[in-house]
Amino acid sequence: MLIAAICGGTASPTQYHAYVRRVERRKHKAGASTAISAARWSRAGRGKTKRLGLDDARGDLLAEVGSPNGPLAGTLLGVMMPRTKPAVGRTLLSKQLNRGWSLGGTSIVQRGRRFSVVAYAGVDPETHKQRYKWFGGFKTRREAEQFSLTLAHNPSFSAGAGPYGSPRLRTGDYLDRWLHEREVLGEIRPKTADLSGMLVRRHIAPAIGHVPLARLAPPAIQHLYVSLLGAGLSRSTVQRVAQLLHAGLATAVRRGLVAKNPCDNTTAPSREPFDPTILTPEQLQTYLDDAEKTTTPAMYALYVTMAGTGARLGELLGLPEANVDLRARQIHLYQTLGRAGKDPVFGPNKTRRGRRTILLPDEAVEAVRAALVWKKERKLRLGPKFHDAGLVFCGRRGRPINPSNLRNRDHYPRLVRLGLPRIRPHDLRHLHATYLVAAGVDPRTVADRLGHASPSFTLATYAHAAAKAQERAASIANELLMKTGQSGR
Repeated sequence: MLIAAICGGTASPTQYHAYVRRVERRKHKAGASTAISAARWSRAGRGKTKRLGLDDARGDLLAEVGSPNGPLAGTLLGVMMPRTKPAVGRTLLSKQLNRGWSLGGTSIVQRGRRFSVVAYAGVDPETHKQRYKWFGGFKTRREAEQFSLTLAHNPSFSAGAGPYGSPRLRTGDYLDRWLHEREVLGEIRPKTADLSGMLVRRHIAPAIGHVPLARLAPPAIQHLYVSLLGAGLSRSTVQRVAQLLHAGLATAVRRGLVAKNPCDNTTAPSREPFDPTILTPEQLQTYLDDAEKTTTPAMYALYVTMAGTGARLGELLGLPEANVDLRARQIHLYQTLGRAGKDPVFGPNKTRRGRRTILLPDEAVEAVRAALVWKKERKLRLGPKFHDAGLVFCGRRGRPINPSNLRNRDHYPRLVRLGLPRIRPHDLRHLHATYLVAAGVDPRTVADRLGHASPSFTLATYAHAAAKAQERAASIANELLMKTGQSGR
């Protein structure tokens, strides 16, 4: 294809100059083919034309691509640059910066006494208009040029376009399209898609969304991590951003959009170790007593069932009435609530072990029975205004309970009002596993109730030392020491 691009055709001097002017006007859109096509033309004397031989053109092309300082060095995009031999100890990039030349994809604009960096952000996929992103407030041109390096628009830092890549494809547009495809194909759940989309919109797109995907570089990604940590985000959130970006770029490599994954050459922050707070039995009883008085029977039954079964919040919020057998004291967990609202989305449980049957404690049976009676009363009272979703734990009008509203409007305010430690609703699952293990229940049974395939994972992740278990262990150790001391005498 490259040989075909440089073959054929002669031109007059007028046509040659017109061709060069067109190339200069469109150099920000030009790829390697532009540099190759420019080799087709040559002028030998006034009024004379000459067609380059195939060997000469091939040699000229290889000299440009193969030279480490040539205009096509380090990239397949081939931004048009002057062929200048750098001085000893100085690269072509440093010579560019010293002269104040603009990097590919960016330009420096002076406004009054300040300088701004203007980055070309591609074509809007919806409006089809050209987009530009401005970064202003630099006192000197050198500061603006140094900042433009962090935007990863220079081809010397790019990952390179793959065989199916395009210089017009921007990182933000690609990530949005990639997440949408994964959700449509069922690779991720709706809740995961919402969380990932939020991370892209809030944290990734404002920083590097305008950067061409083929020119996204490790320095820009590393700068993103440092900036997010400096803005006050937790290390866990920044690590999620890093994992999302790495997965998206890995898919781009497999699809041939980029030559390599720039995230491979970055260092993501490590996640902070998390040790959940486990309520004591007295604190749990205080919490449940207050919930019974201040919230609906359905919400109270939800808290009791979470603490009594160790089920996940989404599993209980998506529990249909048909999956409850109060005579046998059983609930069958086969689906989870993916997204609440007027059009709720449900999905199957994560794994085969997650689809399970759990035996309810007596307190949970009575709470669930009261919740179902309350639901029938509400349905008779509201009539057509009651939108029955067929769930056991529902809102006042029958719709699924929004997990965010549950946390922020009911759970956390109750902890503050009662002076209890701040725990997540998910920590009731940790509490259930911890007290079962402390009471001597075998790990396999505990793992089955939680829906885990491996008991070792259950013990390592969900079973924490209870206060009474620690006291019993200290008592046993004390008896051992007393016996040892007596035998030594």
